[in-house]
Amino acid sequence: MRRLPTTPRTSMTVAICSVFAVLAAPTAHAAPSPDPAPTAGPDRATALIASMGADRTGGTFYDGDGRLVVAVTDEAAARTVRAQGGTAEVVEHSTDELNSVRTALDRRIADTDPIPNTAWGVDPSTNQVTVSVFDGVSAADRKRLTDVVADYGDKVRVEELPGGIKETAYESLGGIGIVAPYGPTYCTLGFNVRDSSGKKYFVTAGHCASRDEEEFWHREAGGIYFGERTEWWDFGEVEKDYAVIEYVNDDVAAYGAVRAAGATYEITDSRYPDDGESVKRAGAVSSDLVGQVINPSVTFTFPSGKVMKNMIETSHCAKPGDSGGPLWAGTDALGIASATNTPADASCNSAQSQYRTFFQPVHWVLARYGLSAF
Repeated sequence: MRRLPTTPRTSMTVAICSVFAVLAAPTAHAAPSPDPAPTAGPDRATALIASMGADRTGGTFYDGDGRLVVAVTDEAAARTVRAQGGTAEVVEHSTDELNSVRTALDRRIADTDPIPNTAWGVDPSTNQVTVSVFDGVSAADRKRLTDVVADYGDKVRVEELPGGIKETAYESLGGIGIVAPYGPTYCTLGFNVRDSSGKKYFVTAGHCASRDEEEFWHREAGGIYFGERTEWWDFGEVEKDYAVIEYVNDDVAAYGAVRAAGATYEITDSRYPDDGESVKRAGAVSSDLVGQVINPSVTFTFPSGKVMKNMIETSHCAKPGDSGGPLWAGTDALGIASATNTPADASCNSAQSQYRTFFQPVHWVLARYGLSAF
């Protein structure tokens, strides 16, 4: 629950944590994730779309069941996708058509006389260009925009959204440092998540936020206030290690992504890990982008005697202050860092493979509280 000590130690060291619980704790015999279809991965789907061309496809999107769907404009293309083991949906408009509409809106409005508090872009899930109109658009500008989009018929969908677009310098995403200033406790933000109404939270290790002094959290860089611990947290009482923090600062932009080693990785979903799969870990102090799942459901015991069950064991290293940091594969959130056996003075980077780090499964937390990764 506190930043790991800076003195060397070879025993298991508390390092990372956080999230919220699920409806029922997973067991070692939980049903494994189904084997992915050949085109389930974004890279394969992108390659398939490139082979068919933007005039016969409409992009990709994840449906309500979490499947990656390839949008196509004819049945022949759909058969090609299905023959590769993918999921296809026949749509009316191609990527070329929709990109042409977007380019026209850029040329006719954004590049000539911009309208504040508006946004537009191609949305493959609706097979349309979505135009968002926020608060603050004048009646005259609203009519001008409406007149322009009317030329494109059902290729454009207009939505009204509350609030105005404003600049924010206070971004928040997985892998950044967070601090409980009254602790003081230094840890790492795991993943940003949200409930069904769109309200945003983030998850971190429960041992980071197990005391009253660790209720309120700020961004380590700049000390920007984020929010406070909810009632959704645990450190050892149900053999879990997670905490859910509610965002209450409107000047903070929480993104569905992880930042590690200068790169940003998009996160769109959560799941349980598969044994042996390649995974990445990020932390405020160190990141290890080369590792694998050693055991997807393991029991371990902290030096204090607290027992953690159904945790994820990986071949990553981790450092003091990395507690609560994200473990992910592709665009899927997998876990939040809880403990490691990495000595505090050891080198920790992607060249290391002799250490072990343990993670709270994040999918369990999200399921328990009705939350989802972005």
